[in-house]
Parts: sequence; structure tokens; C-alpha cells
Amino acid sequence: MDKQQTHLLCQTDIQAVDIQNLVDINDVKIDTTMKKADRIQNFIRDIKNPYCFRCKNTVVKVSFCSEGGSFQDLLQDYFSSLPPGE
Repeated sequence: MDKQQTHLLCQTDIQAVDIQNLVDINDVKIDTTMKKADRIQNFIRDIKNPYCFRCKNTVVKVSFCSEGGSFQDLLQDYFSSLPPGE
């Protein structure tokens, strides 16, 4: 995913998005036996838009402040903190 694609994904309007077109995060499986970079790639591939997805019947919009780490850094930190097998 390049910067332009990332920018477009994070601009998704949750008021206009069709919830049926969003991936339910509960359906995304993470294989913790894979290398961190591969887990991240698979997550982004499976969730389709890591900035806008759903959790059951709720639309979730993710955003970050400009002073914080990048989305990739935050995802890497999160996945690194997961115990094996979860």
C-alpha cells in the first residue's frame, strides 16, 4: 500500500459508507506463527481498509494524530505485543 492509497483509505466517510461493503474485524484471523511483517500484510489484505471497517453492526473509523507513530508502526507494536497463539 503506497501513500496515495493510504490517504484515500483514511478519507473514507463513515456517514456515506455502506456497512455491508466493510469487512467485519471479527472475521479477520491473525496467524501469530507468521513473521510480523507477514502478519501485517495479511491483516491489511484481509481487512481491506485498516482505517474503516466494522465490528458486527458498528462502523469503526481509525485515525491518528500527526505527532504519533505511523499506522504501520502502531500495528507492528500491537501485533508484537500479542502472545503466541492469539
